[in-house]
Amino acid sequence: MIGFALAVAGALLLALVVRGAGLESNAYALGIRPVSNLIDTPNWFSLIVALLAGVVGVVSLTEARSSTLIGVFISVTTIPAASDIGVSVAFGSYHEAWGSLLQLVLNVIVLAIVAVAGLPAQRAVWRRIAQATSAPPDLQRTGG
Repeated sequence: MIGFALAVAGALLLALVVRGAGLESNAYALGIRPVSNLIDTPNWFSLIVALLAGVVGVVSLTEARSSTLIGVFISVTTIPAASDIGVSVAFGSYHEAWGSLLQLVLNVIVLAIVAVAGLPAQRAVWRRIAQATSAPPDLQRTGG
């Protein structure tokens, strides 16, 4: 939660500086914001991306190189939404900020659900694989 609050605050401060200095593009000032529109309009693709990020996170928890991969996938699904909240508020686009907040909440909830459901499922699969590989081979019958 602290990280998300810092991402929102950092983006808000930077956007206020950009806005105060008049550095935003004319298109952005006119409301042409394709990246923000992608982030602040949660849809089925948002859910799919969050599900896939959660699956990758759960699977990578058991790998030796998991920490970097988990961080990347979680950041890709959450930090843009948190940052867009700050930028949207700085430019007075509260509807966009609300959409980005919904996107962030959706991503966090889906990541948590996948982790809670995925870890036990993964353990069960690995337990079955371990049992199958440690069982004695079937004795072959010979005719006679």
